[in-house]
Amino acid sequence: MTKAKMLRIVNSSLLICSAFIFCAALGMLINPDAFHKFFSPVQLVPDPPLPETSRSYYWDLQGYADIALSNTCLAFYPLWPLLIRFLFHPQNVEQTAHYFLVVSTVIFLLSTPLLILVFTKSLNHKYLTLLLVMAFSLSPMAIFRVIGYTESLFSALSAIFIWVCLRQTNLNQIVRLTLVFILTLIMGLTRPILIPFVFSSAAAIGTIFYFESLKLETHNWRDWRTVINKYSQEIKITLTLWVSSFLGYSIYGLFCWQARGDFFAPFKDQKDWGTKLGLHLELLLFPKSQFFDLLGLYFPLIVLFVAFILVYFKIKDINLVIWQPKSTLWNLLFLYPPLLILTHIFNWFYLKSKSQGKDNSLKKVITSDYPITLSSNYVFWFCVYFPVIHSLIIFFTRDRLYSLGRYIFGVPFFFIALGYLFCCIPGKKAYQTLWWLIGISGFALVEQWVNYGHNKWLG
Repeated sequence: MTKAKMLRIVNSSLLICSAFIFCAALGMLINPDAFHKFFSPVQLVPDPPLPETSRSYYWDLQGYADIALSNTCLAFYPLWPLLIRFLFHPQNVEQTAHYFLVVSTVIFLLSTPLLILVFTKSLNHKYLTLLLVMAFSLSPMAIFRVIGYTESLFSALSAIFIWVCLRQTNLNQIVRLTLVFILTLIMGLTRPILIPFVFSSAAAIGTIFYFESLKLETHNWRDWRTVINKYSQEIKITLTLWVSSFLGYSIYGLFCWQARGDFFAPFKDQKDWGTKLGLHLELLLFPKSQFFDLLGLYFPLIVLFVAFILVYFKIKDINLVIWQPKSTLWNLLFLYPPLLILTHIFNWFYLKSKSQGKDNSLKKVITSDYPITLSSNYVFWFCVYFPVIHSLIIFFTRDRLYSLGRYIFGVPFFFIALGYLFCCIPGKKAYQTLWWLIGISGFALVEQWVNYGHNKWLG
Protein backbone atom coordinates (compact mmCIF):
# COMPACT_ATOMS: atom_id res chain seq x y z
CA MET A 1 0.00 0.00 0.00
CA THR A 2 1.40 3.37 -1.00
CA LYS A 3 1.81 6.23 1.45
CA ALA A 4 -0.73 8.34 -0.46
CA LYS A 5 -3.33 5.58 -0.33
CA MET A 6 -2.76 5.02 3.37
CA LEU A 7 -3.07 8.75 4.04
CA ARG A 8 -6.34 8.89 2.09
CA ILE A 9 -7.78 6.00 4.10
CA VAL A 10 -6.73 7.60 7.40
CA ASN A 11 -8.19 10.99 6.44
CA SER A 12 -11.45 9.42 5.27
CA SER A 13 -11.67 7.39 8.48
CA LEU A 14 -11.11 10.48 10.62
CA LEU A 15 -13.81 12.36 8.69
CA ILE A 16 -16.34 9.54 9.06
CA CYS A 17 -15.59 8.90 12.74
CA SER A 18 -15.73 12.64 13.45
CA ALA A 19 -19.15 12.87 11.80
CA PHE A 20 -20.38 9.96 13.93
CA ILE A 21 -18.96 11.51 17.11
CA PHE A 22 -20.58 14.83 16.21
CA CYS A 23 -24.01 13.17 15.93
CA ALA A 24 -23.43 11.33 19.22
CA ALA A 25 -22.29 14.53 20.96
CA LEU A 26 -25.31 16.43 19.66
CA GLY A 27 -27.65 13.72 20.94
CA MET A 28 -25.90 13.74 24.31
CA LEU A 29 -26.14 17.53 24.43
CA ILE A 30 -29.90 17.32 23.85
CA ASN A 31 -30.24 14.55 26.44
CA PRO A 32 -27.30 14.49 28.92
CA ASP A 33 -28.56 11.17 30.28
CA ALA A 34 -27.17 9.58 27.11
CA PHE A 35 -23.70 10.90 27.97
CA HIS A 36 -23.84 9.60 31.54
CA LYS A 37 -25.21 6.23 30.45
CA PHE A 38 -22.57 5.74 27.75
CA PHE A 39 -19.58 6.61 29.92
CA SER A 40 -20.76 5.19 33.25
CA PRO A 41 -19.44 1.72 34.20
CA VAL A 42 -22.49 1.10 36.41
CA GLN A 43 -26.24 1.15 35.86
CA LEU A 44 -27.45 4.62 36.78
CA VAL A 45 -31.19 3.97 37.07
CA PRO A 46 -33.13 0.77 37.79
CA ASP A 47 -35.18 -0.88 35.09
CA PRO A 48 -38.86 0.09 35.16
CA PRO A 49 -41.43 -2.33 36.62
CA LEU A 50 -42.71 -5.14 34.43
CA PRO A 51 -45.79 -3.35 33.00
CA GLU A 52 -43.46 -0.87 31.30
CA THR A 53 -42.26 -2.74 28.21
CA SER A 54 -41.02 0.15 26.08
CA ARG A 55 -37.99 0.93 28.24
CA SER A 56 -35.07 -1.09 29.57
CA TYR A 57 -31.60 -0.05 30.64
CA TYR A 58 -29.70 -2.87 28.93
CA TRP A 59 -32.21 -4.50 26.57
CA ASP A 60 -30.43 -7.34 24.69
CA LEU A 61 -27.16 -6.70 26.51
CA GLN A 62 -28.75 -8.39 29.51
CA GLY A 63 -28.94 -11.64 27.55
CA TYR A 64 -25.36 -11.37 26.31
CA ALA A 65 -24.24 -10.64 29.87
CA ASP A 66 -26.03 -13.74 31.15
CA ILE A 67 -24.12 -15.90 28.67
CA ALA A 68 -20.82 -14.25 29.61
CA LEU A 69 -21.43 -14.72 33.34
CA SER A 70 -23.05 -18.15 33.48
CA ASN A 71 -22.07 -19.76 30.17
CA THR A 72 -25.69 -20.63 29.46
CA CYS A 73 -27.58 -21.30 26.22
CA LEU A 74 -29.99 -18.61 25.07
CA ALA A 75 -31.36 -17.20 21.81
CA PHE A 76 -28.21 -15.09 21.58
CA TYR A 77 -25.07 -16.65 20.12
CA PRO A 78 -22.00 -17.26 22.29
CA LEU A 79 -18.85 -15.89 20.66
CA TRP A 80 -19.30 -12.21 21.55
CA PRO A 81 -20.09 -12.76 25.27
CA LEU A 82 -17.43 -15.46 25.61
CA LEU A 83 -14.86 -13.08 24.12
CA ILE A 84 -15.69 -10.52 26.83
CA ARG A 85 -15.60 -13.22 29.48
CA PHE A 86 -12.18 -14.41 28.32
CA LEU A 87 -10.66 -10.92 28.09
CA PHE A 88 -12.04 -9.26 31.23
CA HIS A 89 -13.56 -11.90 33.55
CA PRO A 90 -16.51 -9.66 34.59
CA GLN A 91 -18.28 -10.39 37.86
CA ASN A 92 -21.71 -8.84 37.29
CA VAL A 93 -24.04 -7.55 34.61
CA GLU A 94 -22.88 -3.95 34.98
CA GLN A 95 -19.22 -4.81 34.38
CA THR A 96 -20.09 -7.08 31.48
CA ALA A 97 -22.27 -4.48 29.75
CA HIS A 98 -19.56 -1.84 30.19
CA TYR A 99 -16.90 -4.09 28.64
CA PHE A 100 -19.26 -4.87 25.75
CA LEU A 101 -19.57 -1.14 25.11
CA VAL A 102 -15.84 -0.42 25.34
CA VAL A 103 -14.78 -3.26 23.05
CA SER A 104 -17.50 -2.58 20.47
CA THR A 105 -16.48 1.10 20.34
CA VAL A 106 -12.83 0.18 19.81
CA ILE A 107 -13.79 -2.25 17.03
CA PHE A 108 -15.98 0.44 15.43
CA LEU A 109 -13.06 2.88 15.29
CA LEU A 110 -10.51 0.32 14.10
CA SER A 111 -12.81 -1.24 11.49
CA THR A 112 -13.61 2.04 9.74
CA PRO A 113 -10.31 2.05 7.76
CA LEU A 114 -10.91 -1.63 7.01
CA LEU A 115 -14.35 -0.84 5.59
CA ILE A 116 -12.91 1.93 3.42
CA LEU A 117 -10.24 -0.44 2.13
CA VAL A 118 -12.76 -3.19 1.32
CA PHE A 119 -15.30 -0.84 -0.29
CA THR A 120 -12.55 0.73 -2.41
CA LYS A 121 -11.26 -2.65 -3.55
CA SER A 122 -14.80 -3.82 -4.34
CA LEU A 123 -16.04 -0.75 -6.20
CA ASN A 124 -12.78 0.81 -7.41
CA HIS A 125 -14.28 4.24 -6.76
CA LYS A 126 -12.87 6.50 -4.02
CA TYR A 127 -15.60 9.13 -3.73
CA LEU A 128 -18.41 6.58 -3.89
CA THR A 129 -16.63 4.58 -1.19
CA LEU A 130 -16.42 7.62 1.07
CA LEU A 131 -20.13 8.34 0.72
CA LEU A 132 -21.17 4.71 1.22
CA VAL A 133 -19.07 4.18 4.34
CA MET A 134 -20.32 7.55 5.60
CA ALA A 135 -23.93 6.45 5.01
CA PHE A 136 -23.23 3.15 6.78
CA SER A 137 -21.52 4.84 9.74
CA LEU A 138 -24.18 7.55 10.14
CA SER A 139 -27.09 5.17 9.81
CA PRO A 140 -29.35 5.32 12.89
CA MET A 141 -28.52 1.64 13.30
CA ALA A 142 -24.82 2.50 13.59
CA ILE A 143 -25.39 3.25 17.26
CA PHE A 144 -25.47 -0.50 17.86
CA ARG A 145 -21.83 -0.68 16.77
CA VAL A 146 -20.73 1.29 19.85
CA ILE A 147 -23.17 0.36 22.63
CA GLY A 148 -22.15 -3.25 23.08
CA TYR A 149 -24.13 -5.25 20.52
CA THR A 150 -22.69 -7.74 18.02
CA GLU A 151 -22.96 -5.32 15.08
CA SER A 152 -19.44 -3.98 15.58
CA LEU A 153 -17.70 -7.37 15.60
CA PHE A 154 -19.96 -8.81 12.90
CA SER A 155 -19.39 -5.80 10.62
CA ALA A 156 -15.62 -6.17 10.92
CA LEU A 157 -15.85 -9.90 10.19
CA SER A 158 -18.19 -9.19 7.26
CA ALA A 159 -15.71 -6.73 5.75
CA ILE A 160 -12.93 -9.32 5.92
CA PHE A 161 -15.28 -11.96 4.52
CA ILE A 162 -16.16 -9.75 1.53
CA TRP A 163 -12.48 -9.00 0.92
CA VAL A 164 -11.65 -12.72 0.89
CA CYS A 165 -14.46 -13.51 -1.57
CA LEU A 166 -13.50 -10.80 -4.06
CA ARG A 167 -12.00 -12.16 -7.27
CA GLN A 168 -9.55 -9.26 -7.40
CA THR A 169 -8.11 -10.30 -4.04
CA ASN A 170 -4.96 -12.19 -4.94
CA LEU A 171 -5.20 -15.32 -2.82
CA ASN A 172 -4.30 -18.93 -3.37
CA GLN A 173 -7.43 -21.06 -3.75
CA ILE A 174 -6.65 -23.18 -0.68
CA VAL A 175 -5.97 -20.07 1.39
CA ARG A 176 -9.16 -18.39 0.16
CA LEU A 177 -11.39 -21.37 0.95
CA THR A 178 -9.72 -21.86 4.33
CA LEU A 179 -10.33 -18.23 5.24
CA VAL A 180 -13.94 -18.45 4.03
CA PHE A 181 -14.45 -21.53 6.20
CA ILE A 182 -12.90 -19.94 9.31
CA LEU A 183 -14.68 -16.61 8.90
CA THR A 184 -18.06 -18.23 8.28
CA LEU A 185 -17.56 -20.45 11.32
CA ILE A 186 -16.72 -17.46 13.52
CA MET A 187 -19.62 -15.43 12.14
CA GLY A 188 -21.93 -18.40 12.69
CA LEU A 189 -21.00 -18.38 16.37
CA THR A 190 -21.60 -14.63 16.57
CA ARG A 191 -25.06 -14.32 15.00
CA PRO A 192 -27.66 -16.64 13.42
CA ILE A 193 -26.41 -16.70 9.83
CA LEU A 194 -27.17 -20.29 8.82
CA ILE A 195 -30.33 -19.63 6.80
CA PRO A 196 -29.25 -16.22 5.36
CA PHE A 197 -25.81 -17.50 4.30
CA VAL A 198 -27.06 -20.75 2.76
CA PHE A 199 -29.87 -19.14 0.78
CA SER A 200 -27.89 -16.02 -0.17
CA SER A 201 -24.99 -18.01 -1.58
CA ALA A 202 -27.32 -20.42 -3.39
CA ALA A 203 -29.33 -17.53 -4.85
CA ALA A 204 -26.14 -15.75 -5.91
CA ILE A 205 -24.88 -18.77 -7.83
CA GLY A 206 -28.33 -19.38 -9.30
CA THR A 207 -28.61 -15.78 -10.50
CA ILE A 208 -25.17 -15.88 -12.12
CA PHE A 209 -26.04 -19.10 -13.93
CA TYR A 210 -29.36 -17.65 -15.09
CA PHE A 211 -27.69 -14.63 -16.67
CA GLU A 212 -25.01 -16.84 -18.20
CA SER A 213 -27.78 -18.90 -19.80
CA LEU A 214 -29.07 -15.71 -21.45
CA LYS A 215 -25.66 -15.13 -23.00
CA LEU A 216 -25.35 -18.66 -24.42
CA GLU A 217 -26.31 -19.20 -28.03
CA THR A 218 -26.78 -22.91 -27.41
CA HIS A 219 -27.43 -24.83 -24.22
CA ASN A 220 -25.57 -28.07 -24.75
CA TRP A 221 -23.52 -29.80 -22.06
CA ARG A 222 -20.22 -28.49 -23.42
CA ASP A 223 -21.36 -24.87 -23.01
CA TRP A 224 -22.60 -25.50 -19.48
CA ARG A 225 -19.40 -27.28 -18.54
CA THR A 226 -17.50 -24.17 -19.66
CA VAL A 227 -19.75 -22.02 -17.46
CA ILE A 228 -19.27 -24.34 -14.49
CA ASN A 229 -15.50 -24.26 -14.92
CA LYS A 230 -15.61 -20.47 -15.23
CA TYR A 231 -17.32 -20.15 -11.85
CA SER A 232 -15.68 -23.07 -10.09
CA GLN A 233 -14.23 -20.71 -7.49
CA GLU A 234 -17.66 -19.31 -6.60
CA ILE A 235 -19.14 -22.81 -6.45
CA LYS A 236 -16.41 -23.93 -4.06
CA ILE A 237 -16.94 -20.84 -1.90
CA THR A 238 -20.67 -21.60 -1.78
CA LEU A 239 -20.14 -25.21 -0.73
CA THR A 240 -17.61 -24.11 1.87
CA LEU A 241 -20.12 -21.59 3.22
CA TRP A 242 -22.76 -24.27 3.58
CA VAL A 243 -20.50 -26.68 5.46
CA SER A 244 -19.08 -24.01 7.74
CA SER A 245 -22.49 -22.46 8.47
CA PHE A 246 -23.92 -25.82 9.50
CA LEU A 247 -20.84 -26.56 11.58
CA GLY A 248 -21.01 -23.16 13.27
CA TYR A 249 -24.54 -23.71 14.46
CA SER A 250 -23.88 -27.36 15.29
CA ILE A 251 -21.18 -26.37 17.77
CA TYR A 252 -23.59 -24.12 19.65
CA GLY A 253 -26.45 -26.57 19.16
CA LEU A 254 -24.48 -29.37 20.82
CA PHE A 255 -23.68 -27.09 23.74
CA CYS A 256 -27.39 -26.22 24.06
CA TRP A 257 -28.24 -29.92 23.92
CA GLN A 258 -25.88 -30.59 26.83
CA ALA A 259 -27.03 -27.54 28.80
CA ARG A 260 -30.78 -27.66 28.13
CA GLY A 261 -31.39 -30.96 26.37
CA ASP A 262 -32.45 -29.23 23.16
CA PHE A 263 -30.24 -28.90 20.07
CA PHE A 264 -32.55 -26.19 18.71
CA ALA A 265 -32.95 -24.27 21.97
CA PRO A 266 -32.10 -20.86 20.38
CA PHE A 267 -34.95 -21.35 17.90
CA LYS A 268 -37.27 -22.33 20.75
CA ASP A 269 -36.39 -19.12 22.58
CA GLN A 270 -37.16 -17.15 19.43
CA LYS A 271 -40.52 -18.93 19.22
CA ASP A 272 -41.25 -17.96 22.82
CA TRP A 273 -40.65 -14.34 21.78
CA GLY A 274 -43.41 -14.66 19.18
CA THR A 275 -41.47 -15.85 16.13
CA LYS A 276 -43.66 -18.14 14.03
CA LEU A 277 -44.72 -18.52 10.42
CA GLY A 278 -47.47 -16.17 9.38
CA LEU A 279 -48.56 -13.61 6.83
CA HIS A 280 -49.19 -10.09 8.07
CA LEU A 281 -49.86 -7.99 4.97
CA GLU A 282 -50.35 -4.84 7.04
CA LEU A 283 -46.58 -4.83 7.59
CA LEU A 284 -46.21 -3.80 3.95
CA LEU A 285 -47.61 -0.41 5.00
CA PHE A 286 -47.07 -0.17 8.75
CA PRO A 287 -44.05 -1.79 10.45
CA LYS A 288 -45.60 -1.67 13.97
CA SER A 289 -42.09 -0.81 15.10
CA GLN A 290 -39.48 1.76 14.21
CA PHE A 291 -39.79 3.65 10.95
CA PHE A 292 -36.43 2.40 9.66
CA ASP A 293 -37.65 -1.18 9.93
CA LEU A 294 -40.01 -0.45 7.02
CA LEU A 295 -37.06 0.85 4.99
CA GLY A 296 -35.23 -2.35 5.90
CA LEU A 297 -38.07 -4.35 4.39
CA TYR A 298 -38.21 -2.49 1.08
CA PHE A 299 -34.74 -1.16 0.28
CA PRO A 300 -33.01 -4.55 -0.27
CA LEU A 301 -35.89 -5.70 -2.48
CA ILE A 302 -35.72 -2.46 -4.48
CA VAL A 303 -31.97 -2.84 -4.99
CA LEU A 304 -32.43 -6.47 -6.08
CA PHE A 305 -35.26 -5.60 -8.48
CA VAL A 306 -33.45 -2.64 -10.07
CA ALA A 307 -30.21 -4.59 -10.44
CA PHE A 308 -32.00 -7.56 -11.98
CA ILE A 309 -33.84 -5.33 -14.47
CA LEU A 310 -30.70 -3.39 -15.45
CA VAL A 311 -28.68 -6.55 -16.02
CA TYR A 312 -31.46 -8.34 -17.89
CA PHE A 313 -32.17 -5.42 -20.25
CA LYS A 314 -28.46 -4.88 -20.86
CA ILE A 315 -27.88 -8.51 -21.78
CA LYS A 316 -30.94 -8.53 -24.03
CA ASP A 317 -29.94 -5.13 -25.47
CA ILE A 318 -33.40 -3.69 -24.78
CA ASN A 319 -33.99 -0.01 -24.12
CA LEU A 320 -35.31 0.54 -20.61
CA VAL A 321 -37.74 3.47 -20.30
CA ILE A 322 -38.87 4.70 -16.89
CA TRP A 323 -40.58 7.69 -15.33
CA GLN A 324 -37.98 10.11 -13.98
CA PRO A 325 -39.29 12.95 -11.78
CA LYS A 326 -37.84 16.36 -12.55
CA SER A 327 -37.70 17.70 -8.98
CA THR A 328 -35.29 16.35 -6.37
CA LEU A 329 -38.09 16.73 -3.82
CA TRP A 330 -39.46 13.46 -5.17
CA ASN A 331 -36.58 11.84 -3.27
CA LEU A 332 -38.67 12.35 -0.15
CA LEU A 333 -40.78 9.42 -1.34
CA PHE A 334 -37.86 7.17 -0.37
CA LEU A 335 -38.91 7.83 3.21
CA TYR A 336 -42.07 5.79 2.57
CA PRO A 337 -41.26 3.07 0.01
CA PRO A 338 -44.84 1.82 -0.54
CA LEU A 339 -45.83 5.25 -1.85
CA LEU A 340 -42.59 5.47 -3.84
CA ILE A 341 -43.32 2.20 -5.63
CA LEU A 342 -46.98 2.99 -6.29
CA THR A 343 -46.11 6.45 -7.62
CA HIS A 344 -43.54 5.10 -10.07
CA ILE A 345 -45.83 2.31 -11.28
CA PHE A 346 -48.81 4.64 -11.73
CA ASN A 347 -46.84 7.33 -13.55
CA TRP A 348 -45.15 4.82 -15.84
CA PHE A 349 -48.41 3.23 -16.95
CA TYR A 350 -50.26 6.55 -17.14
CA LEU A 351 -47.62 8.31 -19.24
CA LYS A 352 -47.06 5.23 -21.38
CA SER A 353 -50.74 4.96 -22.29
CA LYS A 354 -51.22 8.72 -22.69
CA SER A 355 -48.33 9.51 -25.00
CA GLN A 356 -47.14 6.14 -26.25
CA GLY A 357 -43.80 6.76 -24.58
CA LYS A 358 -43.25 10.21 -26.14
CA ASP A 359 -43.79 12.25 -23.00
CA ASN A 360 -40.69 14.00 -21.70
CA SER A 361 -41.23 12.47 -18.29
CA LEU A 362 -40.59 9.00 -19.71
CA LYS A 363 -36.91 8.73 -20.35
CA LYS A 364 -34.56 6.07 -21.54
CA VAL A 365 -32.29 4.78 -18.80
CA ILE A 366 -28.69 5.37 -19.79
CA THR A 367 -26.31 2.97 -18.12
CA SER A 368 -22.71 2.03 -18.60
CA ASP A 369 -21.63 -1.47 -19.56
CA TYR A 370 -21.18 -2.20 -15.86
CA PRO A 371 -24.39 -4.29 -15.62
CA ILE A 372 -22.69 -6.92 -17.79
CA THR A 373 -19.91 -7.14 -15.21
CA LEU A 374 -22.48 -7.14 -12.43
CA SER A 375 -24.25 -10.16 -13.90
CA SER A 376 -21.33 -12.40 -12.94
CA ASN A 377 -20.32 -10.69 -9.69
CA TYR A 378 -20.75 -13.25 -6.91
CA VAL A 379 -19.99 -10.78 -4.11
CA PHE A 380 -22.65 -8.35 -5.34
CA TRP A 381 -25.39 -10.94 -5.59
CA PHE A 382 -24.47 -12.41 -2.21
CA CYS A 383 -24.49 -8.95 -0.62
CA VAL A 384 -27.89 -8.08 -2.07
CA TYR A 385 -29.51 -11.43 -1.26
CA PHE A 386 -28.24 -11.44 2.34
CA PRO A 387 -30.46 -8.49 3.43
CA VAL A 388 -33.29 -9.68 1.18
CA ILE A 389 -33.35 -13.06 2.96
CA HIS A 390 -33.34 -11.28 6.32
CA SER A 391 -36.26 -9.11 5.21
CA LEU A 392 -38.28 -12.11 4.08
CA ILE A 393 -37.54 -14.07 7.26
CA ILE A 394 -38.74 -11.23 9.48
CA PHE A 395 -41.78 -10.53 7.30
CA PHE A 396 -42.98 -14.14 7.30
CA THR A 397 -42.19 -15.00 10.93
CA ARG A 398 -43.21 -11.94 12.98
CA ASP A 399 -46.29 -9.81 13.48
CA ARG A 400 -44.14 -6.67 13.43
CA LEU A 401 -40.81 -5.70 11.91
CA TYR A 402 -38.84 -5.42 15.14
CA SER A 403 -35.04 -5.12 14.63
CA LEU A 404 -35.22 -5.49 10.83
CA GLY A 405 -33.58 -2.10 10.30
CA ARG A 406 -30.68 -3.20 12.51
CA TYR A 407 -30.21 -6.44 10.57
CA ILE A 408 -30.12 -4.54 7.26
CA PHE A 409 -28.41 -1.22 7.99
CA GLY A 410 -26.26 -2.29 10.96
CA VAL A 411 -23.95 -4.46 8.83
CA PRO A 412 -22.20 -3.58 5.54
CA PHE A 413 -23.71 -6.06 3.07
CA PHE A 414 -26.55 -3.81 1.91
CA PHE A 415 -24.23 -0.84 1.41
CA ILE A 416 -21.79 -2.89 -0.68
CA ALA A 417 -24.70 -4.01 -2.88
CA LEU A 418 -25.93 -0.42 -3.15
CA GLY A 419 -22.45 0.70 -4.21
CA TYR A 420 -22.29 -1.87 -6.99
CA LEU A 421 -25.71 -0.77 -8.22
CA PHE A 422 -24.68 2.89 -8.26
CA CYS A 423 -21.68 1.97 -10.42
CA CYS A 424 -24.19 1.18 -13.17
CA ILE A 425 -25.58 4.71 -13.15
CA PRO A 426 -23.45 7.41 -14.80
CA GLY A 427 -23.58 11.03 -13.68
CA LYS A 428 -24.21 12.57 -10.29
CA LYS A 429 -27.62 11.03 -9.57
CA ALA A 430 -26.16 8.34 -7.31
CA TYR A 431 -24.14 10.86 -5.32
CA GLN A 432 -27.17 13.12 -4.83
CA THR A 433 -29.19 10.17 -3.56
CA LEU A 434 -26.44 9.22 -1.12
CA TRP A 435 -26.19 12.76 0.21
CA TRP A 436 -29.95 12.70 0.85
CA LEU A 437 -29.53 9.39 2.66
CA ILE A 438 -26.61 10.67 4.73
CA GLY A 439 -28.44 13.84 5.74
CA ILE A 440 -31.61 12.06 6.84
CA SER A 441 -29.63 9.31 8.57
CA GLY A 442 -27.59 11.86 10.50
CA PHE A 443 -30.73 13.43 11.99
CA ALA A 444 -32.09 9.97 12.83
CA LEU A 445 -28.78 9.00 14.47
CA VAL A 446 -28.99 12.05 16.74
CA GLU A 447 -32.51 10.98 17.70
CA GLN A 448 -31.22 7.48 18.47
CA TRP A 449 -28.74 8.91 20.97
CA VAL A 450 -31.52 10.92 22.60
CA ASN A 451 -33.62 7.74 22.87
CA TYR A 452 -30.60 5.87 24.21
CA GLY A 453 -30.50 8.29 27.13
CA HIS A 454 -34.20 7.64 27.75
CA ASN A 455 -33.57 3.83 27.74
CA LYS A 456 -35.99 3.42 24.83
CA TRP A 457 -36.02 0.63 22.26
CA LEU A 458 -33.52 1.50 19.51
CA GLY A 459 -34.15 -1.25 16.98
